[in-house]
Amino acid sequence: MKSSAMILLLFCLIIGSAATIRVIGSGANIPADSQSDLARLIESLKSPNAEERASAACKLGEMAESAAPAIPNLINLLSDETRVGAYDCGRKRNSVQSDEDTVGRIAGVALARIGPLAVDPLALVLKTQDLAARKNAAFALGLLKDDRTVGLLIAAITDSAGPVRAQAAWGLGLKRDPRVVEPLINALKDPEWEVREQAAWASGLSGNRDSVGPLSAALTDSHARVRSQAAWALGLQGNKDSVEPLMVALKDSDVEVRTQAAWALGLKGDYRAVDALSAATRDDNNHVRKQATWALGMIMMRDSRAANMKPKD
Repeated sequence: MKSSAMILLLFCLIIGSAATIRVIGSGANIPADSQSDLARLIESLKSPNAEERASAACKLGEMAESAAPAIPNLINLLSDETRVGAYDCGRKRNSVQSDEDTVGRIAGVALARIGPLAVDPLALVLKTQDLAARKNAAFALGLLKDDRTVGLLIAAITDSAGPVRAQAAWGLGLKRDPRVVEPLINALKDPEWEVREQAAWASGLSGNRDSVGPLSAALTDSHARVRSQAAWALGLQGNKDSVEPLMVALKDSDVEVRTQAAWALGLKGDYRAVDALSAATRDDNNHVRKQATWALGMIMMRDSRAANMKPKD
C-alpha cells in the first residue's frame, strides 16, 4: 500500500462513524459560498501543478477550522516533497527552512492553522514509514497550540530519521512546557549535528536552568554550527554559570562561534569577561571585534548602573 493511501486509511479509522465526521466538520455550518470555495480548493490539492497545490493548501489554512473537511487531503499532501517558492501562509520562519518550501510543508502549515482537529490525524502520520510525511507532521505539531502536541513531539525526537528528530526538536522549542527540557538535553548528544543544533536552539528558548550545563558542554561540539547555536542559547539564559565556558569560546576556530560568544557575554554583563572581551576586540575578524566592543559597552553600562544604585555615605 502506498504511503498516501495508508495515511488516508488511518485517518478514516480515527474519525470512525459518520456522526464523528459531522463533529469535525461536514460543511453543514459553512455558508454555501464557502462550501463552494472549500470544494474547489480541495480539488486543487490534486492539481498536477505544484504551485497550484501549494496555493490551495495555503488558502485552506486561511479558512482555519472551517477547512476541517480538507484534513484527509492535506494529510495525504504531507509526503509531497516538490519544491515551490517560499510561502508565508501566516507562519513563522524557522532554522529548518530555506528560501524554498515544499508542498508538503505548506500542507503542514495549513493543518496547523486548522487547529486541534488536525492533532490526531497528524499523530497517526508519525507512525507511518514515510519520512517526508513524518517530518512535515512534526513541523505542523510544532506550530499547533495544543497540549497533546508536546507528548507527540517528545516521542518524535527519538524517531529513526534525523530530519524528523531535528524537526521535532524545533517544535519543542516553541512549547512553553517543562516536559521539553530533558528530551532536548538528551538531543544535544544526538549523532547528527542538525539535531544537536536544533536542540541547542530549542533549549535556549526553554530558558530552563537545567540546560545551562549541557549547553556549556555543547560549546566544545565537533560541529561549528552546534557550538554557535549553543553560545546563542546561553546568551538567553540569565544564569551566569556559563560565563567561563563562553570566555573560552571567544578563542574558537570558527568566526561565528566567537561572534556569538561575545554577544552572549554582553548579555551576561559579568565583569569577569572584560579581559577576554578586550582581547577579542583585537580579533582578526571585524564582526568579532565589533561584537566584543559592544559586549564591553554593555558590561560597563551595567557596572555603572550598579555603582549609581549603591547608597551614598
